Amino acid sequence: MRAGIAVLAVMSLAIAATPAYVRADTGNEMADACREFLKERASPGKEFRAGVCAGFVRGVTDTLAAARLAAPEKIFICLPTKGFTIGQATRVLMKYFDDHPETLNESAIVLAVQAYRAAYECK
Repeated sequence: MRAGIAVLAVMSLAIAATPAYVRADTGNEMADACREFLKERASPGKEFRAGVCAGFVRGVTDTLAAARLAAPEKIFICLPTKGFTIGQATRVLMKYFDDHPETLNESAIVLAVQAYRAAYECK
């Protein structure tokens, strides 16, 4: 539990230090960015937003994987180790957003951890 809280704290600090124009703080903002990322071609002028999503998803999944290696007895999210793409990870996140629209005003990072825990709970 403490390791999970520590992971969230580190990720939150990193996001808080990022300028507002390059981040998406809520699920709503991240969902908009990720819709652009998942398009075959981002809408003109929205390419940067698509990149925000890709970077966010990569950062969250890399952090969760590293935390799992560091504290496997405390991190209960087991992301796939082979063939797991940023596109797949983004689709998992978007499914969670779509399935839980009432939470989209909450922190994108908290929602992402919940999404990956629901999809990839260790067995």
